[in-house]
Amino acid sequence: MDDDLRTTVAAFRRLVTTLNRGKTHERLTEAAGVRLDRPDVQILVDLLEAEEPRRIGVIAESLQVESPHVTRHVAALEQRGLVERVRDPDDGRAWRIALTSSGAEAALKCRAVTDEWLRGALAGWPERDKSELSRLLGKLSDDLQEHLKARQVLK
Repeated sequence: MDDDLRTTVAAFRRLVTTLNRGKTHERLTEAAGVRLDRPDVQILVDLLEAEEPRRIGVIAESLQVESPHVTRHVAALEQRGLVERVRDPDDGRAWRIALTSSGAEAALKCRAVTDEWLRGALAGWPERDKSELSRLLGKLSDDLQEHLKARQVLK
């Protein structure tokens, strides 16, 4: 592995570790004023960003987890009034998961905290660097997903 790639991988691991720490999630939900598990936040934000109701399988694919995992969390979110099941307009026998107004509010609060953290971290960066970071992270995400799918690491 060349030095640039080794440095990139090490930085990426530090970033992922920072974001995945339990304490980071606790601080996020505390700052957002919501009591949600990490998968619950991921589901709510996924639905918020989709801007439309989604089937369980689509949510699972988006989050790169198995459908039963999403089903369990959706059931708990539904009991809390944060999501609801709505008929799939393309197949009246199927259901999609939609945010309720309370669920959308919780997702927006969590996203706002995350946005503020990143805004603060990037505050001293020139606009050109922020744009380049956005472009490169999007490209890395897309290319890594395609590479892992081709190797059948991801479904």
